[in-house]
Amino acid sequence: MTLPSTFRRRLLGGTAGAAALTIFSTRATALVALARQPDGPAVQMTQLMDMSPAQQALSRDYATGFRLAFAEWNAKAGSRLELKSLEIDGSRAALQEAIEKVRDDSSQVALIGTVGEGLALASLQQSEKSGLAIAHVAPWLADSRFDDQTNLFALFASREDQIRYVLKGFATVGVSALGIVYPNAVHEAALQPGTTQILDRLNIKARVLTATPDRDLESFGSRLDAQVPYFLLFMGSAIELSLFTRGLSKRGMQRYVVCLSDVDANTFLQLNPGKGVPIVFTRVVPDPINGKVAVVRAYKSALQRYFDEDPSPTSLAGYLGGRYAASVIASAGPSPGRARVLSEFKRRVATNLDGWRFDFAADKRASNYVSQTLLNSNGSLVG
Repeated sequence: MTLPSTFRRRLLGGTAGAAALTIFSTRATALVALARQPDGPAVQMTQLMDMSPAQQALSRDYATGFRLAFAEWNAKAGSRLELKSLEIDGSRAALQEAIEKVRDDSSQVALIGTVGEGLALASLQQSEKSGLAIAHVAPWLADSRFDDQTNLFALFASREDQIRYVLKGFATVGVSALGIVYPNAVHEAALQPGTTQILDRLNIKARVLTATPDRDLESFGSRLDAQVPYFLLFMGSAIELSLFTRGLSKRGMQRYVVCLSDVDANTFLQLNPGKGVPIVFTRVVPDPINGKVAVVRAYKSALQRYFDEDPSPTSLAGYLGGRYAASVIASAGPSPGRARVLSEFKRRVATNLDGWRFDFAADKRASNYVSQTLLNSNGSLVG
């Protein structure tokens, strides 16, 4: 069953985004209900989602993938998975309240797919502070500072993996400095400590450039001084990147902008970005449209069945995370409790999902896969 195309989830403006997310939340509940419901109690999990304006699109797309994976599981398996969403407005108070709700509800056996990255980092810290011993599975988290935490099961390539991959491509020009661009001070406070550690290991100098509250990102980009590094690492969302590139385009200053997996190239191109700004996009999953791995075909089939949506790297990542989580929870036996589920994830068993392999053996993360796409100054996607 395909849900109506009139509910296509787009986030091209704040008001429209809020309305779309309300529809999405309702539809996500209905989606899981569409699947055949096995007998017996459901295994219940919680997904924390950052619904602050800049993070809505990312959170929505990542959550779509998990719900696709769980709907498939419930339709085929002999056990039922139930994913509860807790929407966070980006504030510390809202996060604390959400973590305490999960802590006090013993039926919630895991935190699955926390998104975006600032929320994922804060949820790890708040869980420890609140005494919540629970598996944190497949959070949207590129920061590797917490990879040693025994309750964290990060699936996708770290920020360092992504930066190393991009720098390898730039090796011929000898990159020795990066400008690190943050859309606001909150983002800088959350991500710069980990980024500093990475760049120190890579022996790369960094200049931090953070937009201030009195200046929007378009104005910020249009007023950069001529001494900023030639390569700029942008640490924000698709909407924020579009505004920044408009400013760069007005400034008329040639710079390469590198953005990591938080930004999907196709989504970005719908947001009226600045012209003539070359951008490198990294991706931590296979190509969701043309990928040859069988799991990509399964993802696209599920997406067509349950949502009238275009494939995206973010929802594919959620789908992979959901399928991984389902396979591990199934191995924990019928009606497992929180401690049993955590113990099962701690085994870190390698998992093959229709040709896509998650294996913690070689690293603390299950995958270090990275690829990239270049939007050249002519506006064409290459690679």
